Amino acid sequence: MPQPIHEQQHWHDLPQWRQLLFWWQRQPAQRLQQLYNELQHQLRENGATFDPWHQQQRQLDLMPWLISETQWQQLEAGIAQRHQLLNAILHDLYGPQQLLQQQIIPPDVIFLNKDYLLPCSGLLDTATWLPMLATDIGRNSNGQFCAYSDNTQLPAGLGYVLEHRLAFNNTTTELNSEVKKSQLAGFFRQMQQLLQHGHGNGSEHKLAGLLTHNQRDAAYFEHAFLANYLDIALVQGADLMFKDSRLWLKTLSGLQPLQSLLRYLPDNSCDPLELEPGSSGSAGLLQSIRQKQLLCVNPPGSALLDSGALLPFLAQCCEFLLQQPLLLPTVPALWCGNASQLAQIQSDSHNYCLQHLLSAQQWQLAGLTATEQTALWQQVARQPAAYIARQLLPLSQLPCCDKNGELQPRSGALRVFSLLTDRDVGQAEVTVMPGALGRVSTDSHKLQHADRAGFSAGFTAKDVWVLANKAQAVSLLKSAKHQVTLSRQSGLLPSRVADHLFWLGRYNERLNLICRALRAALTLLNNNNTGDNTRQDARCLLSFCLHANSSSDDSAGYALPGLQPALDQLFSADNPTGVVGIMKNLLYNAQSVREYFGEDTWYVLDKLQNAIYRWPTQPQWQQPATLLRTLDEIVLLQTAIYGLNNETMSRTQTLRFMDLGQHLERAQQSCSLLQAVFANTPPTDELMEALLRLADTLMTYRRRYHTELHPLAIMDLLLLDDSTPRSVSYQCARLLRQTEKLPALHNDNKLSREQRLAMELVTLLQQIDLQQLFDAQQHALPGLSLQLHQLQQTLRQLSDSVTLSYFNHADLSSQWQSF
Repeated sequence: MPQPIHEQQHWHDLPQWRQLLFWWQRQPAQRLQQLYNELQHQLRENGATFDPWHQQQRQLDLMPWLISETQWQQLEAGIAQRHQLLNAILHDLYGPQQLLQQQIIPPDVIFLNKDYLLPCSGLLDTATWLPMLATDIGRNSNGQFCAYSDNTQLPAGLGYVLEHRLAFNNTTTELNSEVKKSQLAGFFRQMQQLLQHGHGNGSEHKLAGLLTHNQRDAAYFEHAFLANYLDIALVQGADLMFKDSRLWLKTLSGLQPLQSLLRYLPDNSCDPLELEPGSSGSAGLLQSIRQKQLLCVNPPGSALLDSGALLPFLAQCCEFLLQQPLLLPTVPALWCGNASQLAQIQSDSHNYCLQHLLSAQQWQLAGLTATEQTALWQQVARQPAAYIARQLLPLSQLPCCDKNGELQPRSGALRVFSLLTDRDVGQAEVTVMPGALGRVSTDSHKLQHADRAGFSAGFTAKDVWVLANKAQAVSLLKSAKHQVTLSRQSGLLPSRVADHLFWLGRYNERLNLICRALRAALTLLNNNNTGDNTRQDARCLLSFCLHANSSSDDSAGYALPGLQPALDQLFSADNPTGVVGIMKNLLYNAQSVREYFGEDTWYVLDKLQNAIYRWPTQPQWQQPATLLRTLDEIVLLQTAIYGLNNETMSRTQTLRFMDLGQHLERAQQSCSLLQAVFANTPPTDELMEALLRLADTLMTYRRRYHTELHPLAIMDLLLLDDSTPRSVSYQCARLLRQTEKLPALHNDNKLSREQRLAMELVTLLQQIDLQQLFDAQQHALPGLSLQLHQLQQTLRQLSDSVTLSYFNHADLSSQWQSF
């Protein structure tokens, strides 16, 4: 008989715990509070702890969870057996169904379950059904470790485990050196190898991806963090295309075959062709798996295990399929289709959680009133076979550190991750991560409530330390003893990623110019001279700000409200074209490609995000200095982002598309600004000086023309001088150089449409004769407005052409012919 797997009951029995406690007692309260804050700051910098609009999702406890090596080895053996068992169960239920024929599992439990997917029947024959498993573990009343839930379709928390360990390594270095623990890198290296090997079909392409949803929530950021660490592509359903019995990833270089996929989409959302129509997955995913062209971790259909429907029958299944007793106890679970088990649940209802197999709805029976329980039992009586119940566990009691550095008891649960790395059924080898995701709460029942969407409600986490006698590898980057072939390739760039980078550059530049113009307008209004001309100058700049985020280029033609309503509109958090709306678009695109930026860039983006929430909801007209300081900070942070990206990002298509967006936006907005200043009434000296300050060219102008302000000279500097970094001519020359380096989509040696449009922009500027566009008094003639309008039209055509060619793949037929 297997020995029960007991959790350590007495913390002081572990010498490492006494060592940890001694270290803890030596620290002053201020130091503990500082360490706690640093841990949370580490999570915040990674960006995976926040939802899209800056709300905290998770806290990391300063006190780790220690588990002895002997105790972990026992748990590891139970997890390995459980993984093999669940893999065999899926093979059977989607294959020969001997478990149903032998009446080990009642057919109603399977066919009334919404997570049993008929299209997945026969999906796999000899391939592994369950490459990865996440098992939730708690302590039962006998002090044993006990499995109470399995997670296969959304094994949330894997990235969190990694992030927690990195946060601890960077924060409590002296504690790390005192307590030896098992490292996690070996497990992630094995996951890399699993994804790189795929089905082992000998293909030269070794492209792997992590399939995520398109929402910017805490789960998305975890996926981005994990994909970046594993060095695989973060993809969405729209990034994939089914062709020739396999999935292809849309990249700037054309379609590339996808060999393996780490799936973080719900089962029904994976394939809109065979499963749920209109879902966010990729049509043809199931067919790719059937044809053994794609290794999916895990394939659709595995969510049957997540439903908990099989918990009452696992012990019998283990005896039947593996001819072994179950090593790791499963939480006591009962099926309501059995009359005696239903009566047992009703007589002891406060200890059970009831679940409906068709809707996945759950009820904690102890929390229901007598009336609610009566109504629920009447509902169960109509179809008892569609309900199961599992007993609630008392869980572990662990010491946890609050933000003041004091230890408080909390209930705790583990989520343990494991990999099935062999391809042969019955001979598979299981690797268990030597660590886990620890979660703690004052409410033990809350920890046992299944969150089918991951950890959407947020939680307090613990870093789990499996004690070890010797140090292990701590990084995925390992020393190579063999000869290496040098490479300067940066990997494939998915089209969606290029799209986000392009618009990240555009929104960042748009926000920069609006903030500069706002700063210039407020400076004008803050001067002692607030006459009609000054207010009109400020109105001109505010007009540009109000319409810089619109689809029209005729900003000078809009009717402008009064100054106060204009500021109200710009500052409103509900205005999608206002400053806050543009900031949110910038962050949305940055968060969509977070794996392409270094830590320093994310640190600056976090500072920029903080500036958003310090932005006043109403303009503080009585305190313009406050607004000016905020605008100065935003402009400075954006300049830092420009500098960091240019200093740290390789000169590849990744930077090129962000650069294209930035310079295209600067050219278009500069044309609009010049039109607003010069095209209507002659500008005042104050407005022209504000324009030069806005464009950071005042000192350049003074060196050339001293103190006299000439409209013609200013227009030459900001429109035609290609040596001035903020001139339209400089932007167009930059666009021409970048379009020449875009990936060639055709093999006809002709100029691409993007190159032709960029050349047209340069030619238009070269043909402009400013002397013909100003009269003798240096007042702009109508021809100036027409020239600026034509430039803007061509810039929009260039933007549309880049989108159609590289993001939407409007013409894929020529690419297909090359495969």
